[in-house]
Amino acid sequence: MGSTAGSTINPTAFRGTLGLALAMGMGRFFYTPVLPLMVAALHWGSAPGAWIATLNYVGYFIGCLVVARGWVEPDRLVYRASLIVSTLCLVAIPLSENLIWQGSVRTLAGIASGLIFVCITQRIPFVARRPLDSGIVYAGVGTGILVSGAIVLAASSFIDWHGLWLICAFLSAVFTVIAWTWPMPGRGETDAQSAEAPAGSTQTATVETPARRRAMAILTAGYFFQGFGYIIIGTYLVVLAKPVFGETAAASTWVVAGIATAASPLIWSFVVARIGTHRGLAVCYTLQVGGAVLAVFGTNPVLLLISAALFGGTFIGAVMMTIGEGTRMGITSASAKLTTWYSLGQIAGPALVAVALSGTIIGSFIAAAIALVLAMALTLYGVLSGNVEQ
Repeated sequence: MGSTAGSTINPTAFRGTLGLALAMGMGRFFYTPVLPLMVAALHWGSAPGAWIATLNYVGYFIGCLVVARGWVEPDRLVYRASLIVSTLCLVAIPLSENLIWQGSVRTLAGIASGLIFVCITQRIPFVARRPLDSGIVYAGVGTGILVSGAIVLAASSFIDWHGLWLICAFLSAVFTVIAWTWPMPGRGETDAQSAEAPAGSTQTATVETPARRRAMAILTAGYFFQGFGYIIIGTYLVVLAKPVFGETAAASTWVVAGIATAASPLIWSFVVARIGTHRGLAVCYTLQVGGAVLAVFGTNPVLLLISAALFGGTFIGAVMMTIGEGTRMGITSASAKLTTWYSLGQIAGPALVAVALSGTIIGSFIAAAIALVLAMALTLYGVLSGNVEQ
């Protein structure tokens, strides 16, 4: 297989793709395109949907935190149990319209998503035979987002929101079967002891030094602001789009973002191979800030679609490059630690909008742009000071 690594898809990487698709794009983000239908059918105001979404973010934070703190070992059992829980949570949502039930299920779904994300992303260096494999795995997030939007666009005219969740759950179960054998250490094994990494693995040993720990702290701060800024765009772009595109705004903009997200990891893999991670991050963040600024002119449908494409085309690029650098610094549980602060940013962003900027969506996007500029500055400084530029 090594002789064809440059021309064929790594089947292990593909399993990771579907694992991230079911956990993130479907288990976590299916709520976005289906929410307007639920709000209309259940006669919710704006508050229930916002609180349920926030509980999902809190669950995601918990899932990452328990690994970052060493309370849960990200092994094969945890990974596979989380796949099952993520799929069952999709089944559970339509079982009851009770808000406590909905919030509880979405919290549990967030925990499962966080655990799956950490389990997959921290293992990428151990299973990748070539730089492109990382992009293939991360493409799962966009693939799942694309599937989520497509389900709603294709079926919402003749199936209510209950049925849409069940369709998503069925596809998640199919993805679970394929993603089941993503290589994870067994209970009590370490990454070094696991014999599942292929011969062409790109993982190399790195010493965790005080300088690298300081660089990691800076990188983590930048990642917090990335989560803060990206989630504001992802949450409120649909709000801007609804008056322009009508009731299908959530699904249509989500499909555009999903297509861009699915393609972007492969694109950024090539970009990094050509110009390096430091320059790649600078370009990625610049485009993401540009997407936030374009959204300010949200009455123009073309600019809205470009903004959605820039949002989808950049946020996973920033994620994969940042986590890749943190992992190469040799910091223990780097993926979990970074993602914990990223998820805190995702909680803080909507909270700021709700408390201080609820009267101005435009102000929300300006805040997002400022946060992303801070994220870019801190991230680039962290990469340079860690001396891990490729």
